[in-house]
Amino acid sequence: MKPLILVTLMGLSTVAHAAGRYPELNKELEIMTGVIDTALKQSVEKQSIGYRSLESLYLAGQGVVFTVNTHSGGMGVNFNLSDILGNISAAPMPPIPAFNSGNMEFEVDSEWEDIAEDAVRRVEEAFRETNEEIRDLREQEREIAWEKRDLERRKRDLEFEMRQVNGKRVKDLERELKELNTEMQTLATREKKLATYAEQMEKEQQNRVDKQKEAQEKMVKQFLANFESSVGNALCRFGGGMRELKDNENINFVLKNFFRGDNREYSDRIYVFTKANIHKCVQEKISSSDLLSTASVYQF
Repeated sequence: MKPLILVTLMGLSTVAHAAGRYPELNKELEIMTGVIDTALKQSVEKQSIGYRSLESLYLAGQGVVFTVNTHSGGMGVNFNLSDILGNISAAPMPPIPAFNSGNMEFEVDSEWEDIAEDAVRRVEEAFRETNEEIRDLREQEREIAWEKRDLERRKRDLEFEMRQVNGKRVKDLERELKELNTEMQTLATREKKLATYAEQMEKEQQNRVDKQKEAQEKMVKQFLANFESSVGNALCRFGGGMRELKDNENINFVLKNFFRGDNREYSDRIYVFTKANIHKCVQEKISSSDLLSTASVYQF
């Protein structure tokens, strides 16, 4: 019985010790959340991808998780048309965030948000209209192809009949055949013009898409560079304040729904920093760029 009592008491002591560190850890997390929130607001507020809010929590045995929410033109940050058409700038952020239990949250100015969303809708509508016009042109081409086949069939019938008759009927057939050839030439000219115009529109549309993809890639690259620099500097300068975090735990950052693939499903960009490497950076044994290079970064 005594060994059992001893084990029980040891277990209770461990639980009590763990519970005792949480209030202090929560204070440290609140301070760190404020530091990172300020750093992110200062580094990305004028970019096309805007910083929206920061949420934080602690997972026992794993570490701290900072969830970063972003926006682009009021439509979210992902690889779809609405994020980048026209390279629309992000709406400005209000100066004072609301603080609540370790979470830093603030809203985007609604007037600028509405302007950005309206601009996105206008550009998307222009794209839809162009695509509809291209589809209409291709439909006209298909109709012309049917007409050509019908004319070719009639021409074969006339030529066959000419071989079977003589006299006045031959002259009538020759006249009909001449008219038919003229009609076929007119149709061929129309078909060529339609094809040229459709190809031109498709090329222009593709050029716009390519430019928008390039702008999006540049926008994302710029945001990530500033984001990673801000996070690295903040961890190296203030990461030592997370004293209650265990040595084998991590500080993680999740860029929530940062990408959206062709299947329209969202994915996060995740960064995992070990406390050991953060401690090295705090002690200036490694630089912030070195710290970033040690992080595990993946998309999920």
